[in-house]
Amino acid sequence: MTGTLPKTLPSLPVNVRPRLGESTVHYIQRLAHANHLEPTHLLNILNGPFAARSASAVDVSKLATLSACSTTTLKITLADIGPPLLPVNTPATIRLARLATEKSSRRSSNIIGQIKLDALRNKGSLRQIADTWGLPRWLIKKILSPSFPDMNPIARAAHLSHEHYSLLTSHYDQGATPGQAWRDLINNHDTWLANNAVQRQFTMFDQQRGTTKGRPSLLCPDDHSD
Repeated sequence: MTGTLPKTLPSLPVNVRPRLGESTVHYIQRLAHANHLEPTHLLNILNGPFAARSASAVDVSKLATLSACSTTTLKITLADIGPPLLPVNTPATIRLARLATEKSSRRSSNIIGQIKLDALRNKGSLRQIADTWGLPRWLIKKILSPSFPDMNPIARAAHLSHEHYSLLTSHYDQGATPGQAWRDLINNHDTWLANNAVQRQFTMFDQQRGTTKGRPSLLCPDDHSD
């Protein structure tokens, strides 16, 4: 769904509650699908046609209006909606991290980082994440709070996953542009891949196959064909 963006933003008909520890992009995807919208269209509304290609420029006040959630709720629930907080350990958080390490059914040398990454990756409910780690929900709830310090955050993988690589290869072989491939991933595969990663991979495909197809840039706002 594309077209002229509305001047005023009403709340969407179907409200979707954000899940503690999930990423902003995944919440936008769930909100869009619940209201029969394409997530890329919702990103355009929130960020504008150019900034929509980035997950880091979401207008919190607009998202609050669309979702009928307060900005406070979004900031204390979504893992990356606000500016990154400095990790400051306190006796209480040190004690909780030690408790999680001792009680978890899954051993980890960096359990706080692993649990926070798990919430971003697997997009599960609080109950599902608690069951996965064998920890009580009250403890998972505290750990997944964006304000709970993550002293050793786990960096995202530098390379494409096998799933992403296969999808992009298929799009490339079918003659799709990077923009079309990016939109398909966001709209239809419940995932997030930055625009520059898609563009970089298509450039690598060109180099590997000894051809340059002159594909339009991802940032071309008029590239809406499927």
